[in-house]
Amino acid sequence: MNELFNLLTENINFNVTELGKKTWNQNWKVPNALISIIGLKNGKQPVFYYGLVGNYTKKYHLKKGTSENNNKFVNARLYYIFNRHDVMEMEKYIVANGFNGLLLCIKIDKNDFVKTFENLLLNYYNEGDEHIVEVLEKMKERNEFASIEESARYIANRDYNWLIGRLKYRSDVFNNSGQGYWLLPLKTNMEFTKGLIIKNNSIIIDLENVELFENFLIYVDTKSKEVKYNKYRLCKKGYSLVDEIRKQMSGDDICPWCGGKLRLIKTKRGEFLGCSNYPGCLYRRFLTKK
Repeated sequence: MNELFNLLTENINFNVTELGKKTWNQNWKVPNALISIIGLKNGKQPVFYYGLVGNYTKKYHLKKGTSENNNKFVNARLYYIFNRHDVMEMEKYIVANGFNGLLLCIKIDKNDFVKTFENLLLNYYNEGDEHIVEVLEKMKERNEFASIEESARYIANRDYNWLIGRLKYRSDVFNNSGQGYWLLPLKTNMEFTKGLIIKNNSIIIDLENVELFENFLIYVDTKSKEVKYNKYRLCKKGYSLVDEIRKQMSGDDICPWCGGKLRLIKTKRGEFLGCSNYPGCLYRRFLTKK
């Protein structure tokens, strides 16, 4: 994450505070970092605060199939998998402090994608996988490649360029490389952002599902070192977590963590709703951000 932090903080509009694995002796997990987005033109608020989580595993998958004209094919696909329980625990910290939301951070790297899938295809070929053997040998013959290795490299490059080309187009960053860090909101309008795959205890980002990337908040191009933000999400009046909390407040509010009653608490920092089961439950909902 050091590379991301360094690139972000070179831009005057962004600041990053690393939170790491500290728990602050509370019953929630904190995100990896807190990002402040400052002074963007026409922003609804002068400062936006987002938590950031970048702990994921990558799943490289070869999708095998047969076309209508009976030709076998294989596609390279990459999935980023977050632990749902850990992410939701981190979101508690974000909600309790009245921040704007939690961002899932992934890194797209062309060399990693191409090399991994090239090796994966060659491993299946050497193991005698009939489907892969037929696809790679036909690819070699059709394109007059000098070796099976070139066939595997071609497929890996072809699928990377197809995936990232669609992603860049739909995200309006067509002039950028598409490589680098994508910061995607966990939730939009209090619901999981469209395009996220929620399966059992996993939150999955599929590069093929470009709908999700239309909602990106920040993109950091590691090739050009350019930092881009989504002007449609950050620079127009729209959804605010703090406004939603205020709208939903009522005398009968209950704690979303334990079901206890919420009560108004006044401190030097300001007013907030705290759980009446404190200190057993540490849920709190700040009404103002100072």
